[in-house]
Amino acid sequence: MKKVFVHLHNEGEVNWINEYYHFDRIPSEGEYLATEFNGDWYKVALVVHTPFTEEMSADIYAVKVNHSEEMKKKFKN
Repeated sequence: MKKVFVHLHNEGEVNWINEYYHFDRIPSEGEYLATEFNGDWYKVALVVHTPFTEEMSADIYAVKVNHSEEMKKKFKN
């Protein structure tokens, strides 16, 4: 598993939550992640790979999104 330093925030706000998480693979820009079951969704905006440190594999910056709105965009029914 890859240890990733994840930076989460609400769009337009400076309310960063910074925590380490383990992923099977490093998420890519444009993908979504959730940090807990039935938790908020975040869209990955930036990925910085950090091969120079043993501490982590990447820094990820993600913005909180409305999961219902994101689903509507993908599945226009």
